[in-house]
Amino acid sequence: MPTINSPDVVAQGSNGVSDTPKFYIGKLPPFSLTGFTAAVAALLTLATIAAVGLSENGIRVGSQMAWRFSFFVFLVAVVAGPICRIAPFALCRLIGPNGRQLIWSFCAAFGVYLASVLVPNLLRLPLPQQESLDIGMLLFVGLCGLLAGVMAYAASPQAALRLGDKPQRAILVVGVSYFWLTYAASGLSHISGPHRPDLFYGLSVSLLVVALLLRFLDRFLAKWHENPT
Repeated sequence: MPTINSPDVVAQGSNGVSDTPKFYIGKLPPFSLTGFTAAVAALLTLATIAAVGLSENGIRVGSQMAWRFSFFVFLVAVVAGPICRIAPFALCRLIGPNGRQLIWSFCAAFGVYLASVLVPNLLRLPLPQQESLDIGMLLFVGLCGLLAGVMAYAASPQAALRLGDKPQRAILVVGVSYFWLTYAASGLSHISGPHRPDLFYGLSVSLLVVALLLRFLDRFLAKWHENPT
């Protein structure tokens, strides 16, 4: 999992930067990365449900789409810092001042996934062959939602002022490590157990390993530059 001794979970350049910087594309209204990510996650989920049909299977496939989208947002948040330090490129100038929005974007995307699991059961929609959530899944949704909320707060400037740098970074490292293990366990369970052929799970596990190696390389180079001899 991501190295515990590395406090910089993602690039968090925040000095002199607004909490929610806006992006501008042509004549489109200004938008934040977090809001854009949440909107894309919600649209993908709803579009998938609409394509499959409003049924238990449609909700399941839509929820699966939200899970997969949140995974890729998580991956970007984890590797953005190391990649920009190992091999900086033009996009890093945009990522640097908006690093905390990568964490918020992941929390927003994961929130859409949790909503896709929870809302149909809370609304008690009359879906064909619908099954209620068991206690294990309810605990997973509740605890993951709580952890995502804590991570979102820990990424804010207010958390650094109130908690201090070390507690703030410790919370982010613990949160990222937990979600890394969650995605890895999900992928490995589908690969090792009875399953339908699905490229995503093998790809996701491979990408998680690549992300881990990038973080190790980032720490190695940082230590090497500190002590070149």
